[in-house]
Amino acid sequence: MKELYADSIAFSYRNQYSLLSGVFINCKPGEVVALLGRNGCGKSTLLKILFGIQKPKNGLIRLDGKRIRYPYLSKEVCYLPQHRFLPTSKTVVQMISFMLKDGNEKEQIMSDPILQKVLSQKIADLSVGEQRYLELLLLLGQKATYYLLDEPFSGVAPYLKERIQQLILRYSHAKGFVISDHHYNSVLDISNRILLLQNGGCRQIENKRDLESFYVPEGTFDD
Repeated sequence: MKELYADSIAFSYRNQYSLLSGVFINCKPGEVVALLGRNGCGKSTLLKILFGIQKPKNGLIRLDGKRIRYPYLSKEVCYLPQHRFLPTSKTVVQMISFMLKDGNEKEQIMSDPILQKVLSQKIADLSVGEQRYLELLLLLGQKATYYLLDEPFSGVAPYLKERIQQLILRYSHAKGFVISDHHYNSVLDISNRILLLQNGGCRQIENKRDLESFYVPEGTFDD
């Protein structure tokens, strides 16, 4: 079975403060999983653990049924961190050429109407939204199956939020996404499963109304 699966994930700082305790989370191709939670609850840490760059205190991760220690080495898992990761001295076209080897992928990205306007610009001169859009396109151009996105909508203009949503939906038929973002409505609009990270564990949320019981003020989703 194709699935990114993690169970009994525990993490603590200096063996004192327990941030995660027994987290279970999974994602299959075709799913967009919203990972919600308050500031400091451990969402970013959990995504890093799922990618393999943060070591948990306890727990196991399976990739397509096989236990794996460093998912990123499989090249089946991609991770979009909160911070910008592209070198700011390079131009957009240079980064596309560097990160993508497939000629068709390069041509498709370079013809994107958003990026066409900024191909010759340096990464440093792009807006926050343009950088995030480029980063996501470059990651989606990789031959991965699972994508862990940390704050993809943060600081992004509304029209680019919609473009990012469209991108995720376009690829979600064959890929699985776990998305964490404080702009939760941007995630909820495209997700087909909701998890709330709370008190060290993941709670399955059945609908937006349930979020009012555990995460947002009552009446948030009133029509």
